[in-house]
Amino acid sequence: MAKDTKSGTILAFIVGIGVGAAVALLLAPQAGDELRDQIAEAIGDGVDQLRDRTRDLSRHSQRFVKAAKEQVQEAVEQGTEAFKEAKKAGA
Repeated sequence: MAKDTKSGTILAFIVGIGVGAAVALLLAPQAGDELRDQIAEAIGDGVDQLRDRTRDLSRHSQRFVKAAKEQVQEAVEQGTEAFKEAKKAGA
């Protein structure tokens, strides 16, 4: 749950940076074409950063799921082995 909160906070921060940059560009005294180019560039940079962060989070979650599956498999194997040993002891 804490990781979800951390990811949400990071995503909100990135979105906030993008919104702040767009507002700053809109309030700057510049020509329309130049301003539109800067806004497009800032949005493109924000999208690239978001895409990179999403890719990183995806890789991290895949590693987490793989590790969890391995731990569950190990626990199942240990439980099966303990059951077999208990069955032998009771027989």
